Amino acid sequence: MRIGRRTATLTLALALAGGGLIGGATGASATDLGGDGNPYYDCPNARTIASAPIVRNGSTIGLVEMRWSSACSGNWTRTTSYIGARRIDSQITDDPVTRLAQSYEVTTQNFSFYLRVPASKRMCSVGTIFDNGLNTAYFCSN
Repeated sequence: MRIGRRTATLTLALALAGGGLIGGATGASATDLGGDGNPYYDCPNARTIASAPIVRNGSTIGLVEMRWSSACSGNWTRTTSYIGARRIDSQITDDPVTRLAQSYEVTTQNFSFYLRVPASKRMCSVGTIFDNGLNTAYFCSN
């Protein structure tokens, strides 16, 4: 498995998300944008295929995971906060970026909707914890 970092793709993914990064979620209600469905219902027997820590000032404050399930032929991103409930944003994109699924809410863990893709398709995950600024981890895998 190859993991790489590409700022240009991240910038495009964030631009496609538009106002999703600026607006605020309230309570425990998630806002979901794009995607082919909810992995909670459609994607049993999922596994993490790649992950990266979210680091702030040398301390790990969270984790971003790229998940896959053959049951739905889908990838999605799960983001976990280790510092309590915060605004969390999870995104999954294909690479090059033509599709995006994003979810954000105030919680300790959330996940994006999945994108149905071939198992060989290169995908990118972005996870952000909003706490004294943006704390983000980003990676791609295929």
